[in-house]
Amino acid sequence: MEITQILEKNIYIFFFVFYRTFLLFFLFPVFGAVFLPIRLKILISLVLAIVLTPVLSFKLPGFIDIIKVLLSDFIFIFLISLVFRIFLAGIQLGGELVGIQMGFGISQTIDPLSGFSMPVISQFVYIMLLLLFFSFNFHHYLIYFLYESFKQIPPGSFLLKEDLAVFIIKKSKLIFELSIKFLAPLLVFMMLIYVSLGVIGRLIPQMNVIFVAFPLITGLGIMFFGFMLVLLPRMINSCFSDYFKSIFIFLR
Repeated sequence: MEITQILEKNIYIFFFVFYRTFLLFFLFPVFGAVFLPIRLKILISLVLAIVLTPVLSFKLPGFIDIIKVLLSDFIFIFLISLVFRIFLAGIQLGGELVGIQMGFGISQTIDPLSGFSMPVISQFVYIMLLLLFFSFNFHHYLIYFLYESFKQIPPGSFLLKEDLAVFIIKKSKLIFELSIKFLAPLLVFMMLIYVSLGVIGRLIPQMNVIFVAFPLITGLGIMFFGFMLVLLPRMINSCFSDYFKSIFIFLR
């Protein structure tokens, strides 16, 4: 009888662990992309839930409160994913503005994250961000956060407070801060090119500046963007570090 009760209790814990883990892989932007099959998400969630269940213990909610628990965990993971989407949107917006400055504003490609078309440079920056996320082992921090969340916020205990809402609204300004930070070096460089072309156009009126400007701006823009990629890992590493510092505030 005792073995049966222990088994039932572990199954009950496993259900809540699996639910929160699956929500993380379903809503988090890195894992929620279209190209990641749903079966693979379920499989990874099952494996993590099986690993975490024996080392976790928390107060189990009553059967009547299951709807409240499911809704509470959904809001919790949704907000965690929303904060990451703010960082991601800032970097993607910077990439989009860089593409417009380089003359790639017309060229579009499908974004696997949202399913909508985006400029090529913005999509390239997103792929770089995805690779750096796993290269810097930030997925380990995410799993650790998931483990700590069960200790600090058991299923059904998360409450959306006013301070937390204000915190998320303040974080939304990072969309513009990160885009400007990413765009600033190339913007200054492109402005110097435009000024130089304007001076050349005044000194040599016979030259067709528009005909010369397009390949020149595109070529020099790609070259300078290649130099900017050297600084991109440092910038993204700083963004990821700030993100994990921010989401650990949710556990307080």
